[in-house]
Amino acid sequence: MKLNNQFFLVGFSEFFSKALAWLTLAIIPIFSAPEIYGKIVLYYSIIIFLIPLFLFGQDRLILRNDANLEINRSLVFSFFILLFLSPFLIYFNYFLLALVSFILALNKIYLTYLRSAEKIKSYACNRIIYSSLRFFVVIIVIYFFYTDSNYIFAEFAAGLMATIYMLIMVFKNGISFDVEWKERFFHGFPLMLHGLSIFGIALIDRFILQYFTDLKTVGNYSFLYIFASGLIFLYSIIGIVMEKKIYKSNTNMELFKNIKSTFIYMFILGLFGSIVSVILYVIITNFNIVNGYAYLPGELLLLLLAHLFLPIYLVSNYFLIQKGKNNLLMYSTFLSLLVNFLTNIIFIPLYGLIGAVYATLLSNLILCSIISFISYNVFKVSDESR
Repeated sequence: MKLNNQFFLVGFSEFFSKALAWLTLAIIPIFSAPEIYGKIVLYYSIIIFLIPLFLFGQDRLILRNDANLEINRSLVFSFFILLFLSPFLIYFNYFLLALVSFILALNKIYLTYLRSAEKIKSYACNRIIYSSLRFFVVIIVIYFFYTDSNYIFAEFAAGLMATIYMLIMVFKNGISFDVEWKERFFHGFPLMLHGLSIFGIALIDRFILQYFTDLKTVGNYSFLYIFASGLIFLYSIIGIVMEKKIYKSNTNMELFKNIKSTFIYMFILGLFGSIVSVILYVIITNFNIVNGYAYLPGELLLLLLAHLFLPIYLVSNYFLIQKGKNNLLMYSTFLSLLVNFLTNIIFIPLYGLIGAVYATLLSNLILCSIISFISYNVFKVSDESR
């Protein structure tokens, strides 16, 4: 019964927070033009893109090792990354955005600690509180007080309020600099590059669109993408519940069973989410709930198809990390990022917005094909070595 309650709490809090995160971005077009929405999405994309840089794969160490010890080490290590990069971030005018990324990375570390320590109620409360705060603070600021800096401050304030207890807890326990810098760097570097690459795959098209077109096109594409990216939020619900079981698998048979279950749950939820996304998109656009945005149902279907492949990538991700093959994960994702970049550079100047859709579909197919091939060979080798 306790396990069922934990599953429900984690599942509900993830569903609530991911749905509200989606709604936060989805509701902005109701009261903002595509140009403004395009700019907000670009800022948010930079924030999301930089999170793996400060997280540096440390959430995996918390799941594997002593959570109470690792949370202190992770805070210190992430802070020194911010300190080291500050001159570059200030020079390129990204420091404020990076500060938001830093706070959100700390919140991710805190959430991983709560899961590892099986403090499920605290985990659920944090997810719900943060997503609610972000929704209300960001929407109010954009609706009444929008400037670029005000929006960034709203994101920072919501993240800080959700992470403040972690900071108090770590400082109460005392800061230790026994971080094992070398081991942590070599463990986290491939995961960090992998994280940057995977977010780059998801986000780089917006920046290339801005370069070759304009903010209005970025806004239209981002509005369309919201309905497809909702599937990723749904997949993460399953991932949050299942990834600890995957990492704790003791045999190949147990590992395969957990991965298979994770994939099936993700795919079924993805199909359901796709149907809901299409219905919502048709309702919102045809009943003039938003104005000034193009109606592109065919492009939406292609984006949904591209995202339906992603459970293959996600379960392979968990498998390679569990097997300690972080470097292979990094190589496959980096190669897919390169393909995504090249296809966007080729298709967007020729086809504009639809070119970005084609590039997303192609790069996701290549990513899943590469990672599946690698995972199959790793599993085959590990199974033969038994």
